[in-house]
Amino acid sequence: MKMMKKIAYALVAVLLIVFVMSCTTFKLSGIQVTKEIQSYQRVGEFKIEVPVMELLGASGGANIGNFTATAMDEKIYDAIQREISKYTGDAAVNVTVEYRFTLINAVLNSLTGSILAPAVAEVSGVIVKYSN
Repeated sequence: MKMMKKIAYALVAVLLIVFVMSCTTFKLSGIQVTKEIQSYQRVGEFKIEVPVMELLGASGGANIGNFTATAMDEKIYDAIQREISKYTGDAAVNVTVEYRFTLINAVLNSLTGSILAPAVAEVSGVIVKYSN
Protein backbone atom coordinates (compact mmCIF):
# COMPACT_ATOMS: atom_id res chain seq x y z
CA MET A 1 0.00 0.00 0.00
CA LYS A 2 2.82 2.39 0.91
CA MET A 3 4.66 1.51 -2.30
CA MET A 4 1.57 2.24 -4.41
CA LYS A 5 1.31 5.67 -2.83
CA LYS A 6 4.94 6.44 -3.71
CA ILE A 7 4.38 5.28 -7.29
CA ALA A 8 1.25 7.45 -7.57
CA TYR A 9 3.14 10.51 -6.26
CA ALA A 10 6.00 9.88 -8.68
CA LEU A 11 3.56 9.50 -11.58
CA VAL A 12 1.79 12.76 -10.68
CA ALA A 13 5.17 14.55 -10.44
CA VAL A 14 6.25 13.25 -13.86
CA LEU A 15 2.93 14.25 -15.45
CA LEU A 16 3.17 17.71 -13.91
CA ILE A 17 6.72 18.16 -15.24
CA VAL A 18 5.68 17.03 -18.73
CA PHE A 19 2.69 19.39 -18.64
CA VAL A 20 4.78 22.37 -17.57
CA MET A 21 7.52 21.64 -20.13
CA SER A 22 5.01 21.43 -22.96
CA CYS A 23 3.46 24.86 -22.39
CA THR A 24 3.75 27.44 -25.13
CA THR A 25 5.52 30.56 -23.90
CA PHE A 26 5.31 32.50 -27.13
CA LYS A 27 3.88 31.98 -30.61
CA LEU A 28 4.25 34.16 -33.70
CA SER A 29 2.75 32.93 -36.95
CA GLY A 30 2.50 34.12 -40.53
CA ILE A 31 6.17 35.06 -40.92
CA GLN A 32 7.26 35.62 -44.51
CA VAL A 33 10.82 35.21 -45.72
CA THR A 34 11.81 36.23 -49.21
CA LYS A 35 15.11 36.74 -51.01
CA GLU A 36 13.77 39.04 -53.69
CA ILE A 37 12.04 42.22 -52.62
CA GLN A 38 11.32 45.29 -54.67
CA SER A 39 13.57 48.28 -54.08
CA TYR A 40 12.67 50.52 -51.18
CA GLN A 41 13.77 53.48 -49.10
CA ARG A 42 14.10 53.49 -45.34
CA VAL A 43 11.67 55.96 -43.80
CA GLY A 44 12.15 55.16 -40.13
CA GLU A 45 12.97 52.67 -37.39
CA PHE A 46 10.79 51.49 -34.54
CA LYS A 47 11.12 49.78 -31.19
CA ILE A 48 7.92 49.03 -29.29
CA GLU A 49 6.88 46.91 -26.33
CA VAL A 50 3.79 44.71 -26.26
CA PRO A 51 2.74 43.49 -22.78
CA VAL A 52 2.33 39.75 -22.18
CA MET A 53 0.34 38.39 -19.21
CA GLU A 54 0.83 34.85 -17.99
CA LEU A 55 -0.05 32.88 -14.86
CA LEU A 56 1.70 30.42 -12.55
CA GLY A 57 5.34 30.61 -13.48
CA ALA A 58 8.31 32.88 -14.03
CA SER A 59 8.20 36.20 -15.85
CA GLY A 60 9.74 35.70 -19.28
CA GLY A 61 9.90 31.92 -18.79
CA ALA A 62 7.76 28.80 -18.83
CA ASN A 63 4.31 29.11 -17.27
CA ILE A 64 1.35 26.85 -16.71
CA GLY A 65 -1.32 29.39 -17.70
CA ASN A 66 -0.19 31.44 -20.68
CA PHE A 67 -3.48 32.85 -21.92
CA THR A 68 -1.82 35.35 -24.27
CA ALA A 69 0.59 32.99 -26.08
CA THR A 70 -1.65 32.22 -29.02
CA ALA A 71 -3.04 35.76 -29.25
CA MET A 72 0.30 37.58 -29.35
CA ASP A 73 0.78 37.44 -33.11
CA GLU A 74 -2.30 39.60 -33.72
CA LYS A 75 -1.22 42.13 -31.09
CA ILE A 76 2.29 42.29 -32.53
CA TYR A 77 1.09 42.60 -36.14
CA ASP A 78 -1.31 45.39 -35.11
CA ALA A 79 1.51 47.23 -33.31
CA ILE A 80 3.78 46.92 -36.37
CA GLN A 81 0.98 48.10 -38.66
CA ARG A 82 0.51 51.19 -36.48
CA GLU A 83 4.22 51.95 -36.85
CA ILE A 84 4.02 51.51 -40.65
CA SER A 85 1.07 53.93 -40.74
CA LYS A 86 2.83 56.40 -38.46
CA TYR A 87 5.74 56.66 -40.91
CA THR A 88 3.42 56.41 -43.96
CA GLY A 89 5.45 53.42 -45.06
CA ASP A 90 4.57 50.34 -47.06
CA ALA A 91 6.19 47.58 -45.02
CA ALA A 92 8.40 46.65 -42.08
CA VAL A 93 11.67 44.79 -42.67
CA ASN A 94 14.35 43.33 -40.41
CA VAL A 95 11.74 42.82 -37.70
CA THR A 96 12.99 41.33 -34.43
CA VAL A 97 10.76 40.04 -31.63
CA GLU A 98 12.43 39.55 -28.25
CA TYR A 99 10.53 38.01 -25.34
CA ARG A 100 11.79 39.28 -21.99
CA PHE A 101 10.81 40.59 -18.58
CA THR A 102 11.47 43.92 -16.89
CA LEU A 103 12.37 44.68 -13.30
CA ILE A 104 8.76 45.67 -12.61
CA ASN A 105 7.59 42.36 -14.13
CA ALA A 106 10.00 40.43 -11.87
CA VAL A 107 8.90 42.35 -8.75
CA LEU A 108 5.22 41.74 -9.55
CA ASN A 109 5.99 38.07 -10.13
CA SER A 110 7.73 37.86 -6.74
CA LEU A 111 5.04 39.82 -4.85
CA THR A 112 2.30 37.52 -6.14
CA GLY A 113 4.23 34.34 -5.35
CA SER A 114 4.61 33.51 -9.06
CA ILE A 115 0.86 33.63 -9.62
CA LEU A 116 1.15 36.54 -12.08
CA ALA A 117 4.01 36.27 -14.55
CA PRO A 118 3.99 39.39 -16.72
CA ALA A 119 6.53 39.87 -19.49
CA VAL A 120 7.15 42.00 -22.57
CA ALA A 121 7.50 41.24 -26.27
CA GLU A 122 9.91 43.87 -27.58
CA VAL A 123 9.48 44.42 -31.31
CA SER A 124 11.91 46.40 -33.46
CA GLY A 125 12.48 46.91 -37.15
CA VAL A 126 12.78 49.26 -40.09
CA ILE A 127 9.85 50.92 -41.88
CA VAL A 128 10.28 51.17 -45.65
CA LYS A 129 8.48 52.77 -48.57
CA TYR A 130 8.68 50.99 -51.91
CA SER A 131 10.33 52.84 -54.79
CA ASN A 132 8.22 53.25 -57.92
